[in-house]
Amino acid sequence: MNKNIIRTLTILLFLFISFAQAQTSKLKELDEYFNKAYTDWQIPSFAVAIVKNDSIIFAKGYGVRDINKGGAVDENTLFVIASCTKAFTTAALSMLVDEGKIAWNDPVTKYLKDFQMYDPWVTKEMMIKDLVTHRSGLETFSGDILWLGSDYDAKEVIRRARFLKPTSSFRTKFGYSNIMFSAAGEIIHAVTDTTWNDFVQARILKPLGMKRTTTRISDLIKKDNIATAHQFRNGKVNAIGYYPIDNCAPAGGINSSVAELAQWIRLQLGRGSINGKRLISRVNMNEMRSNQMAMGSGNYGLGWFINYYKGKKIIDHSGGMPGMISEVCLVPEENLGFAVLTNLDSPFASVVKNKILDMYLGGTQTDWSKQYLPFKNSTDLAVKRETDRREKLRTINTKPSLPPEKYCGTYEDQMYGQAKVSIKDDELYLEFVHSKTFKGTLKHFQYDTFYIDWEEDFLTRGYVKFDLDFDGSVKQFSLEVPSSPDFIFTEMLFKKLPDKK
Repeated sequence: MNKNIIRTLTILLFLFISFAQAQTSKLKELDEYFNKAYTDWQIPSFAVAIVKNDSIIFAKGYGVRDINKGGAVDENTLFVIASCTKAFTTAALSMLVDEGKIAWNDPVTKYLKDFQMYDPWVTKEMMIKDLVTHRSGLETFSGDILWLGSDYDAKEVIRRARFLKPTSSFRTKFGYSNIMFSAAGEIIHAVTDTTWNDFVQARILKPLGMKRTTTRISDLIKKDNIATAHQFRNGKVNAIGYYPIDNCAPAGGINSSVAELAQWIRLQLGRGSINGKRLISRVNMNEMRSNQMAMGSGNYGLGWFINYYKGKKIIDHSGGMPGMISEVCLVPEENLGFAVLTNLDSPFASVVKNKILDMYLGGTQTDWSKQYLPFKNSTDLAVKRETDRREKLRTINTKPSLPPEKYCGTYEDQMYGQAKVSIKDDELYLEFVHSKTFKGTLKHFQYDTFYIDWEEDFLTRGYVKFDLDFDGSVKQFSLEVPSSPDFIFTEMLFKKLPDKK
């Protein structure tokens, strides 16, 4: 054999061995870091998968699925991925654009005849692209109270969005909107006569071999090896239930494992192609990753956040539902992608994400676990600060203007619908009629203001203020939940309906 060929092969073998050793060293260091962070954070469990150069180089679970029932977490454990779903929705829309069935700049009303925003001009001008870029003019999380745990179907949730008042001009300010993504999912239904759920299953999940991944909580709970949601409240970790969101599934309905999300990541790093099969055109892959809406120092594309870190373009999305936080991150220039799934409300997923980025992008190595650890119980601290602040301002020794029964009755907000105030166990009790999630006992705070500690533990303390009419009867009530997790209670005003005779 030619000496030059032998020398070249020797060099290549040396480089390959060196690369493999470096790769092994990095993964060993990451594993050790994850194990220590897991102990420091007291998180029930999490799972990580890393894809590099189209290969799954790491896939592992840590901890237990349920702090009460146990069960080891592995790479196949299913978690709620929440808003990481949004990129699946824009991928589905991209397929329809590729097929010429829709165009990104088509008006929404071309497919959803009853679609309506608060402003008639915005209704007319709203394009499909606007739905999935968070530039509708709505405040972040506006109207989310319509869908979480409610009995409204998707069409009714979208219909009621017409009563949401914008807080900025159309296409001028970023405002994260789950309901607009739900409308995008309904366009898929209108065009294909196939539900968003079935379309995503048939056109994305099946081709990728994501056999255990589901698009409904009702399907998730039938599976084995699933992670239970948990929350950190009052210094303690507690298991909580799942919240069905079929009525807003295109915004956050998918449940998956890191092993199966690794296939999704391979598709993304393959620019729409996997195992030699193209599912999405390169043109639309580029479109989804193009800057569409400025937000702070970064941008939002079509179902993806776009930022830069250590000189590299980062394409990612996080997801959050009560008790579940997720991250899917891509670094296309490095042919690197990874998924992090956790089952506790905490910044832990960001710790893992940032550590992986530092490890593979080089430069300064920050101890993200140490830096974020003080915020582990940030919700508890925020609630306590606000509660203490209000207690200091509270006027003591006041009484309600009216006897308890005078506050009872049915109230209605134009956007949300009805809520009822009644007497339960000798105390005033508030419940939202269409969302059994939102209910709790009202306790007197001052004058005609009461506080409510919701029965659902993931919700934080709220304040309900009743207003009286000129004749001294109750006219309406408004709400504030200062540390609310992703809900805007102040956009509702519940007016008292006449008592039935």
